[in-house]
Amino acid sequence: MKTSPISKKTIIAIVVIVVLALVYFYFAGGETTSTNSMLLGAESNSVGAAELSLLNQMKSLRIDTTLFSDPAYISLVDYSTKITAQNVGRPNPFAPVPGVPDPFAAESPLTPSAPAAPRTGR
Repeated sequence: MKTSPISKKTIIAIVVIVVLALVYFYFAGGETTSTNSMLLGAESNSVGAAELSLLNQMKSLRIDTTLFSDPAYISLVDYSTKITAQNVGRPNPFAPVPGVPDPFAAESPLTPSAPAAPRTGR
């Protein structure tokens, strides 16, 4: 039993429409936007609440400064060494060194050449 080409095209079109509808409902129709916004709001509030709680804990910290007047702290000695200033180098490390010939200067394609003569159009 042969089916006509028109009925094959119709069946293919219906299948494509059904598949597209299923894909659309799967991605777009599964949840409403109000539910998404409420979930995001609740989640962002809990994250914000945790950060505010941490910030309040940090603000309530009190540092005991009597440590700095303790004789053990005062007896500490600084053994660090001074770092002397050293030469930094050349401002442009890629510039040619003065007094040293550049072996690639004549072969460089970046060297300026004479401008080409204008063409006459014939």
